Amino acid sequence: MKSGAILVSELVTRRQESFEMANERYNILCKGRRIYSSLTEEEYFNVMEDLSIEYYQTGAPCPEDLETEILLENNNVWQQKQKVV
Repeated sequence: MKSGAILVSELVTRRQESFEMANERYNILCKGRRIYSSLTEEEYFNVMEDLSIEYYQTGAPCPEDLETEILLENNNVWQQKQKVV
């Protein structure tokens, strides 16, 4: 019985994390200037892959110049959750 309660707790936690990630959006900044806005997780990963390919082909944009803002929807308003440098 105890292990069943732990399993249910883990399932609820995973569902909450999944729901939260579905409500996240991403902004990408280069040298402080926003170059992409309100991307879904899939769009974000695609853009970051494109930027990395561009860097290896042309030398720009430099990875040190890129920042990511993670936004979280709260009552239909997007608020910055965290900034990743």
